[in-house]
Amino acid sequence: MRISGVTYSTRKTHKVRNTILIVFILLLLVVLAVVIISAYNGWELLHPAKKNIEAFSSNIVPEYRDISFRGADKSIVLKGWFFQTKSSDRTVVLAHSYGKNRLEFGEKSINMIKSFLDKGYNVFTFDFRNSGQSEGKYTTLGYYEKDDLKAAAEYVKQQGSKHVFLMGFSTGATASILAAGEEKVEAVIADSPYSNLEDYLKRDLNRWVGLPAFPFNNTILYAMEIMSGIDTDNADTEKSLENLPPCRLLFIHGKGDNIIPVENSRKLDSRYAETAPGLSEMWETDDTGNATSYLKYPQEYMNKVFAFLEKIKENQ
Repeated sequence: MRISGVTYSTRKTHKVRNTILIVFILLLLVVLAVVIISAYNGWELLHPAKKNIEAFSSNIVPEYRDISFRGADKSIVLKGWFFQTKSSDRTVVLAHSYGKNRLEFGEKSINMIKSFLDKGYNVFTFDFRNSGQSEGKYTTLGYYEKDDLKAAAEYVKQQGSKHVFLMGFSTGATASILAAGEEKVEAVIADSPYSNLEDYLKRDLNRWVGLPAFPFNNTILYAMEIMSGIDTDNADTEKSLENLPPCRLLFIHGKGDNIIPVENSRKLDSRYAETAPGLSEMWETDDTGNATSYLKYPQEYMNKVFAFLEKIKENQ
């Protein structure tokens, strides 16, 4: 009986140990899978496929100059087009969204550019780093693109533009606000920005990758920070508003945006209204896409933009 008891006890102990070992191995495999999936998705987000510049017949596109200029840190060459109207010292710098190029709306971008030219505004549109024809290793959802915009604004100033306006779409809108906090411009037209890079990605990154928010929003963000060197603490769009005045802001956002919810622009507009009363406006559209209101309401869209810019001109 004693021997039998010892045997039973030994078997029970082995069974418990084996169960613990199996659980440990399974947990290790789960952690390893999360790490691999996060690293892969982080890499994919930092390296979207470059979108080629669409070819147009010469009678569609207004006359422009091919431009190459150095980024803010001088390490990369950025490419773009400069559309100039006679004797104008007012320039709108366009900032495209994630995965796009200097023509945010493809061929329809030309209609927007022509509208600005007809109103006496030059247009400078370029490819962010790692986009279109520009150099660069990473696409960073506005973090380093902010520096590209600063360099673009500085370039048009060197070309004689005394009044510079930034107009950005989605991540380009966020980059525009961040850039305006460090480079003097007169106004920013921000179409569908997010309010804070770290908060947005931790809350909504799953909208981009189609994975469960937990744990992947945090783990993918961490992987992106390690691989690209970005520090989301330095991409606080809300905080940058403190450095903007007297810059004016126009927020445009679709109420049904399923990538960057409209609450982001509402939060920024409210915050800037407290910081600089009277310097911000917001137009909420019925659009359900991300930074696609221009495609749905082109005439009304440009009317809103020009009404905003005219107020600035009248106050100068």
